[in-house]
Amino acid sequence: MKFLNKYIFIIIIGILGILWILYNINIIYNIFFKKKKKIYTNKLLSQLCQIFPLIVFIISTRLFFYEPFTISSNSMYPTLFTGDCIIVQKFSCFKNNMYNKKIEFKKYIPIRNDVIVFQYPNYIQKNYIKRIIGMPGDTIMYHPFTKKLYVIKHRNIEYTNFFRDRPLSRPDKIPDLVYSRYSYENIGTYRCLQRELYQEKICNYTHNIIITHGIKNFVYKPYNCKKKWMWIIPKNKYFVIGDNRDQSSDSRFWGLISKENIIGKAKYVWCNVHYTNKNWWNTILFNRIFKKIQ
Repeated sequence: MKFLNKYIFIIIIGILGILWILYNINIIYNIFFKKKKKIYTNKLLSQLCQIFPLIVFIISTRLFFYEPFTISSNSMYPTLFTGDCIIVQKFSCFKNNMYNKKIEFKKYIPIRNDVIVFQYPNYIQKNYIKRIIGMPGDTIMYHPFTKKLYVIKHRNIEYTNFFRDRPLSRPDKIPDLVYSRYSYENIGTYRCLQRELYQEKICNYTHNIIITHGIKNFVYKPYNCKKKWMWIIPKNKYFVIGDNRDQSSDSRFWGLISKENIIGKAKYVWCNVHYTNKNWWNTILFNRIFKKIQ
């Protein structure tokens, strides 16, 4: 749907561009060739062609540079409030080096601790806003009961599979090595977290059974008789979480996000409007105007 909207915008710009060119060609032809001082043209077409550059500027800015969004939940509190209207940057502006002052514009490159807007992995028509905690190569460990989260940072790591067909010469020297398929299967990759409700009826008694599936892109294994959640983040994947962790649906529940689903970085809060307030002076939070998001 997002790509379809872009194509629709491009088609509209193309049609308006053709009309704008024809309109100006007609004016130039009448002035310089027919020597007409007063030109009669269609009023609607004339007004449309006059505002065409402004339309192109607004649509281009929204598609390629900046896009507005509105915060509808408190999952990022206290960084972002419900009702905040934010501006999202879709590109990165930087200089090549200290000697070459040439400025380049490239697509936004995610960085740790950035607050980003992205497409929800399970439903790309819905946009979420979270903070990047884990980068490619990192290991994330989370305990669901103590709610403690650990980030083990790794950079420039290359993974290589190593196999050796020769058997061990002295397997008795490695007593802790377990040759068990069952132990190996204790480490598994599961689907995203989903809860399904089933009913079981035995002897006219009905019981509700809740089945919880695993979490996407996460490896679950017993460690010292404690259950922990662990993610090893692959290339072009990111682990995101809300600042208000107790009221946030994030990577802990539905897994990692892809780089291609990231829309951009949240830069500023340009206003906050509460339409539910009866008093007009409490409708706008003036301390939120043009507040930088960090």
